[in-house]
Amino acid sequence: MEESPERNWRFMIGNPKTNLKELQKTFGDAIQLIRETDSTGLNSSFLVQRATIVFSDGSLLYITENLTKQQLIKEFYYDWVASDKKTLLAKFHSESHDKEDYQTETEPYHVHPPEHAKLNNAKRYPNFYYNDLYSIVEGIFLFSLLPNNDKK
Repeated sequence: MEESPERNWRFMIGNPKTNLKELQKTFGDAIQLIRETDSTGLNSSFLVQRATIVFSDGSLLYITENLTKQQLIKEFYYDWVASDKKTLLAKFHSESHDKEDYQTETEPYHVHPPEHAKLNNAKRYPNFYYNDLYSIVEGIFLFSLLPNNDKK
């Protein structure tokens, strides 16, 4: 799907890898720590940025950004799991699919919801707005972590 230039500014693909220190500084109330490995346990390399955000509620966001030689994001995988490290809360991905049956309106950007939240047999939903790590972390903070802070 061809994106107009005015919409493309907020998408991660083609932008520099995420500055994780700035992300932690911006969302310090929500982020407990950032580890330097993703769900595979591997460290970052020149062509892949890997990290895990541990949120204040114990949930985790596994970060994998595949990079070009110029250190620009060519695709990403951001997987949010509950504190039990098993329960999937959401996956925000940007790998494109050649098969039309798997494509969404926002191809290559899409979300994989948890099994219990699927509205139909679709495994992928369009992702119009959560296409960068900052907006994803902000969404997690505003709609999941912040409401829980009131209960303390």
